[in-house]
Amino acid sequence: MVSLPLALARGLFIVALLLAGVRLADPRWLHYLLVGLVLVYIVAFASSWHAYGVSWWKHRLIHLYYTTVSVGLAGALGVLLVIDWRARWWWKLPVGSLAVGALVFSGSRGAMAVLVVGALMAFLARGRRYLGGLAVGGALATLAYATLSLGQYLPALQRLLSLDLIGRDRIWQGALEAIQSHPWGGVGPYQLGPWLNSIYKGGCHLWTGAARLGLSCPDWLEPFHGAWLIAHNLLLHALGETGLVGTAGYLALLALLGYAAVRAREPLLAAIFFGYLVMSLVDNPMAVPSLHLSEVFWVAGGMALAQAGLAVPLEQGSAVDEDQLGPDPL
Repeated sequence: MVSLPLALARGLFIVALLLAGVRLADPRWLHYLLVGLVLVYIVAFASSWHAYGVSWWKHRLIHLYYTTVSVGLAGALGVLLVIDWRARWWWKLPVGSLAVGALVFSGSRGAMAVLVVGALMAFLARGRRYLGGLAVGGALATLAYATLSLGQYLPALQRLLSLDLIGRDRIWQGALEAIQSHPWGGVGPYQLGPWLNSIYKGGCHLWTGAARLGLSCPDWLEPFHGAWLIAHNLLLHALGETGLVGTAGYLALLALLGYAAVRAREPLLAAIFFGYLVMSLVDNPMAVPSLHLSEVFWVAGGMALAQAGLAVPLEQGSAVDEDQLGPDPL
């Protein structure tokens, strides 16, 4: 009964984000995200200090609103934006340092993959400056390896080199059971939670940061707590929710955006698309709405469509010409 309205609402939301990207067209508008991301970093460090005191560095970063993985993704995205941002070094250095710090102390391997793969794809898309992103990734991996070798206690860094699935195998098994039971149409948008029994059976609970800071689910939210549970894999989650039919359309849309990102030859857009894509192997960073900055992915996808000439900027009626782009907005 609710599957069709939910699917329609989610589809329209994604289309609206894509159209917003087409309207903005110039990927340098994304630099404005740095203002909000800096606030995310500051709140994350402040929240960890409040929760753990002077030993905050022994724990993964927490945040009032974002999950720990989302803080890591915000850090990786911040590094990519700082590299692309044409600003004076005294602006880039503090912002970049905060972004790297958020990435490191989040201990998110998926976010680390976003930085490394995103920087590599941006470099291949004529973004030579993104070698800096690869250098940052290499330095963090080296530091993590040194931490393990010396036996130092810094869980966030140690986790970057861990291959532990941390229960994802049980979550994937639940998603597979849902797929086998409803192969064609899926169980419906935002209704996969009950099938992910390993995390659903614990009842309604918020992300670690909120719980650590004393926040809990109100009673009215209890019946809906499965709506935000994810399969931690884009393909399994899509098949579980929408079946083969819906997933085919979803993958076709992603293929179009990937083609646009490559054809546009815009390093930042290539970095965002392929960075999010690799993270989707172990998470669901493209799900909307979410705590994973998924809206950034879809807006960047709309920009790629405009830059590649596959869409026209709204109210302009012609494909984007790079020679007509103005100066860096930020």
